[in-house]
Amino acid sequence: MARRERPLDPGDSPLLRFAADLRALRERAGSPTYRQLSLLAHSSAASLSVAAGGRRFPTLAVTSAYVRACGGDVGEWEGRWHAVAAALARRRPPPYAGPAAYTAADGDRFFGRERLVDQALERLRRDRVVVVTGASGAGTTSLLQAGVVHRLAGQGRPPAVGTFVPGPDPVAELARCLARLPDADSVLVVDQLERLLAQDTYGSDRSVVPPVLRCLLDVLRAAPCRLVLGLRTDLHDRLAGHPLLAGLPLSLPPLTPEELTRVVTEPAAAAHCTVEDRLLAVLVTGAHRQPGGLSLLSAALLATWRHRDGNRLTLAGFHAAGGFEGAAAEGAEAVWAGLADGPRRRARAALLRLTEPGDDGAPRALDRRELGDDPGTAAVLERLAAARIVTLDHDRAVLAHGAVAQGWPRLAAWTAEDPEALSRRRGLTRAARAWEESGRDPATLWRGRRLAEAEAEASAGMPSDGPAGTAAVPPVPPDAAYPPGVRERDFLAACATAERARRLQDAVSDARLRAQRRLITFLAGLLLSIAALAAATVPLAVR
Repeated sequence: MARRERPLDPGDSPLLRFAADLRALRERAGSPTYRQLSLLAHSSAASLSVAAGGRRFPTLAVTSAYVRACGGDVGEWEGRWHAVAAALARRRPPPYAGPAAYTAADGDRFFGRERLVDQALERLRRDRVVVVTGASGAGTTSLLQAGVVHRLAGQGRPPAVGTFVPGPDPVAELARCLARLPDADSVLVVDQLERLLAQDTYGSDRSVVPPVLRCLLDVLRAAPCRLVLGLRTDLHDRLAGHPLLAGLPLSLPPLTPEELTRVVTEPAAAAHCTVEDRLLAVLVTGAHRQPGGLSLLSAALLATWRHRDGNRLTLAGFHAAGGFEGAAAEGAEAVWAGLADGPRRRARAALLRLTEPGDDGAPRALDRRELGDDPGTAAVLERLAAARIVTLDHDRAVLAHGAVAQGWPRLAAWTAEDPEALSRRRGLTRAARAWEESGRDPATLWRGRRLAEAEAEASAGMPSDGPAGTAAVPPVPPDAAYPPGVRERDFLAACATAERARRLQDAVSDARLRAQRRLITFLAGLLLSIAALAAATVPLAVR
C-alpha cells in the first residue's frame, strides 16, 4: 500500500488552501498514488507530491500536469495558480529594486559592488573626502546608499550618517543636514549633484560652473565632518578645478560577467528562488558592455520575478514580461509623456542622432556638442539620463542600451518614417565629423550637386526663431530626419565658401583663357596678314 500523505501544516494561507484543493482534486479522481499520477502526468512523483505538500509553491507546469492527470479543468487551475502567485508576491517583497536606485534599506539584496564598497570605506578611514564617479546609470547612488551607508550603519559603533541630495533650496537643505551631524567622525554622503544641471541656464557651456554648485562645494569644503561625494563623470570634469575634488576619484567601472551573475542570482537565492540557466545567460549577455545595462537589467529582473514560475525565474517569464525591450519602452514612454512640445522636438532630434550605429553595429557614443549646445537640449539630455534612456559620460552621450532603439516602438517609428532622409542626414553628420577631426581639411569638403542637395535639405530643417528672449526651437518637418546641428551648419558654410571661391577662381581662369584665346586669334590673323602681304610683294620685287 502507498504511504499515507503527510498532513498539511496548520493555517489558512493561500499556499495551504491551494495545496488542500489539489489534494481534494486527487481524492475525487479516486486517490491514485503519486507513482500512478506520474505516469499520467509525465512528471516525477516527487514533484507532484511537493505540489500538494503546502510548503513550496509548485511551478505552473507541474500544477497543470497534476490537474490534467486528475481529470481537472487545466484552464481554471491556471487562473487559480496566477491568483495564488500574485497573493504570495504581495506577502513577499521582491528581491530586485527595478529601475529605481537601491536605498540604504536594500543593502541585504545589493550585490556585485562589494569590492568597490570596501575600497570606498578604506579611503574614508584614511581621508576626509572620498569622491566616487561614474557615468549616468552606472549605479553610483545604489553604491553609496545600499553599499556605503548600509555598511556604516552596520558597524559595531556606527558614526552619525547624513545624506544630502539637492532639492528646491539646496543651500538651506545642506545647512540643515550639516547641523544634524555632531562631530568630525560623522559622515555626510552627497549624491546626485547633477540635478542642479537640469535647471542650469549655463547648460550649453560646460566650462561654466553654476553659482549655486560652487556655493555648495565651498560649504562642503568648510564642513567639519567626513564626506563621501557621488559625482557623475561629466560633472566631475566640470568641477575638477575645485580644491574639494583635488584627490583621485574612485571610478565605477562596468560590471564584469561574474559580477553581473551575482547581481542576478544572489538576491534570488536570498528570496528562496532559483534562476534558470538559460535566463541567466540571456541576462548577463544582454547587460554586459551596455552603458546603461545595470538599470535596465534590474527593471527586467523585477518584471521577470513578477512572472516567475513558482520559485523559479525562467526565460519564458522574462519574455512574457517583455524582456529588455519591454523595460526600455516602458521607461522611455514614461519620460516622453512628461515632456512639453519644445523639449519633445529636441528629444526626438537627439534620440534620432543617437541611433546612428557605430563600427560594431551598436549605437554610437556622440560628442554632446553634436546633439546641440543650447540650454534646452542640455536640460532634455538630463531628463533622458535621469530616466536611464541615455547615458552621459564625460563629454559624450549614448543610448543606455541597444534595447532602447530596438524595443521602443515610438523611436522605431521615427527611424522608419523616411529612412533615405535619415541616411542622408547621417552622411552629412559623418562628413562634418570627419572634417572637424581632420583639422578642417579643405579636401574633405563637399562640392557640386552633393552640396546643393545637402544645402536644400538642411534649409528645410533649420531652427526657427522663437519669441524674443527665448531659445530657438528646431521644427521637425515631415521630410527632415533631424535638424542640422552647429557642426553640420559650419561644415555646409565652409563647403559653400569653398564652392564660391572655386567658382570665382574658375570664372577668373575662364576669363584669362578667353583673353588668351582672343590674343592668339589676333596674333594668328596678324601673321596671316603679314604672310599674305609678303606673298603679294615678292613677285613685284622680282619684276
